[in-house]
Amino acid sequence: MIKKIIPIALVLALASCDKKFNEIDADVLPKNLVQGNKAYYPVKASHTLIDVAQTNAGDVLQLGERNDNLFGKTTAAVVSQFNLSTYPPKFGVYTHQREIDSTFNEMETVTDVWLEIPFFTNQIDEDGDGLIDAYDVDDSDPNSDSDGDGASDIAERNAGTDPTNPDTDGDGILDGDDTDTENPNPDKKWYAIDSLFGNSEATFDVEVTKLNYFLRQLDPDNNFEQQQPYYSNFNFDTYKDIQIGTDNVQLSFDEINVEGEDAQNLTPRLRVPLDKTFFQQQIFDKEGATELSSFESFQDYFRSISIETSNFSTPLLMLLDFDRMIIRVAYSYKAVKPDTDPEEIEDVDLDYVFNAGALKFNTITRLPAASAALNDIVSATAPTQIALAGGLGSVATINLFEDDEALEAIKGEGDSWLLNEANLTFYVDKQAVAQHGLSLPQRLYLYNANTNAAIVDFSQDVTATSTQNKLVYNGYLLEEDEEQFYKIRITDHFRNIIKNDSVNAPLRLAVANAFATQNPVAMTKVDNTTLKKVPAITISTPKSAVFVGPNPTDPTLADLKLQLEVFYTEID
Repeated sequence: MIKKIIPIALVLALASCDKKFNEIDADVLPKNLVQGNKAYYPVKASHTLIDVAQTNAGDVLQLGERNDNLFGKTTAAVVSQFNLSTYPPKFGVYTHQREIDSTFNEMETVTDVWLEIPFFTNQIDEDGDGLIDAYDVDDSDPNSDSDGDGASDIAERNAGTDPTNPDTDGDGILDGDDTDTENPNPDKKWYAIDSLFGNSEATFDVEVTKLNYFLRQLDPDNNFEQQQPYYSNFNFDTYKDIQIGTDNVQLSFDEINVEGEDAQNLTPRLRVPLDKTFFQQQIFDKEGATELSSFESFQDYFRSISIETSNFSTPLLMLLDFDRMIIRVAYSYKAVKPDTDPEEIEDVDLDYVFNAGALKFNTITRLPAASAALNDIVSATAPTQIALAGGLGSVATINLFEDDEALEAIKGEGDSWLLNEANLTFYVDKQAVAQHGLSLPQRLYLYNANTNAAIVDFSQDVTATSTQNKLVYNGYLLEEDEEQFYKIRITDHFRNIIKNDSVNAPLRLAVANAFATQNPVAMTKVDNTTLKKVPAITISTPKSAVFVGPNPTDPTLADLKLQLEVFYTEID
């Protein structure tokens, strides 16, 4: 009975709805209910050069030499603390006191010392054929043959041969034809090296010096409640104590082979030999001494080191993984050989590692003055171009309106405007970039000049989950119709200004690398009367660019000028 009633009721309901709908005349509805519009508003821009910046607030440090035809040549050195692996340290098997008590002298002897700073690397393998994309002739095809030996990359992975060497065992027979190949290095790994800017084959000198300067963690001028800032203009020459290493270097990007039954090869890195005598006398011979007894004692004893580069054959700037920087000391010691009667003494080899301390920073020096072209750009009151650079470069200040009248006119539209989107688009001045040979950054970063908070467009985030921060920074380098540009959505920021009476604060624009996470961007202090902080990542981004400004004089660039673009719906 119920089954019969439900279909009948449903038919009656549908018929009733249909009847009511047909009775409504189309003239009852308003014509032109909504109208989509787009408007452009002029903005103001100005520049601030960065001459001195705090460099111990970010995650990335740089080393080497950068030559920018527009912003000038800069060199970067590093100052760092180091920590012992253990306090007090034990060299060999016995503690120093046990050696005394047992009257057995292990005679620890330093055989090699290296300063090691790993490269940033990746091992991305899109097609899963066992060969990373950097070496893969076709990273979308696992059956590609990167070394042209007749065997595909994935077949070589399965056979244990080298997909980058057509004749793995060197017997004169290509791997594709060789039925009896023994790989002399079966554990070889490949790495793509990131974050080298310039000629990676350049030769240069590296100098490592122990400094007689104690690095403080906390700032006494702020009641020891804030981090001690260290700035790019820190002069460590007057604190140089002992040179502990120097070498002429050409980078190698191969794994470093480590001998030993359970030894693991080292990832590619910058390695500088250090003075064995220094570490023998000042560290190993002091086993059990007060200077090595605690973290505080060692920090006061060893203090810090500087790492400098010079005499580059061609410019090269390196962003290296200084968080994993170590001093590796190889040494031998005397030990009783197991299961011997009478006892036999043997030499045993071991490594001891000093780890980079948490406190480390860059010194950055600009050699010649900035170019005349840069001075013309940054001094203009109505700039035709915007020039940005990382390191000791510049940031731009953007004011969304030339005057308050345009803003008040928008606010006066009241409820008749529905704001859909607001953008700032920064078009690359391709002629200027080519003229100065500039390397474009991956991103631009826009933030509030008053609060240093990122201009984050929450409304555009459709991918956020409950486990991810809902942040969208935008500002990626894009290309369309032969134009390169960075588009940054400021919809929510602009909506708050016109709807919620938020302050129309000036905005700051800076270059940045791609962010590793969506966490808030760390800011760092600068020594400037009009500029207090910039993104820490800007100081470590060796990129620069020139953009079409708000007032281009070249008529061919008129459509690319910097202006505020607003999409809105007008409700009648």
